[in-house]
Parts: sequence; structure tokens; C-alpha cells
Amino acid sequence: MTDTPEPNRCPICGEPNSCGLAYPATATRPCWCFTAEIAPEAREQIPDEALNKACICPRCARGELPAKP
Repeated sequence: MTDTPEPNRCPICGEPNSCGLAYPATATRPCWCFTAEIAPEAREQIPDEALNKACICPRCARGELPAKP
């Protein structure tokens, strides 16, 4: 991953994150993650440089994290 996270990509797996705030057409509405329960193991995987800058994807939020190389 890069040092500057892409707001529309999950900082854990790199896949699209479905972030409502990353797209101008939906930026005034709450993102799906505002009410989602985020798995503790997912929180631990978020890189420091991405905290509060990019949503994780729904799959990672459920704890279905990608395999580590």
C-alpha cells in the first residue's frame, strides 16, 4: 500500500471499500460504516496512515481479512 491511502480503497486489502464519503454524489449521506460493527481483528490491521482517512471494505469489517503473505 502507499503512504497516502486512496479514500475509495480499503487500506487493508486494497479492494473498493464502498465508502459513501469518497464519492461526491453520496458525500452528504452517512457512510455504511457509521452503523457497522467493525471486527476487532480488522481494527488492528488498519495502517496508522489510513486511520480516519479511508474506510475499510465491508468484507474486512466483518473480519474476513485477506491472507498474509
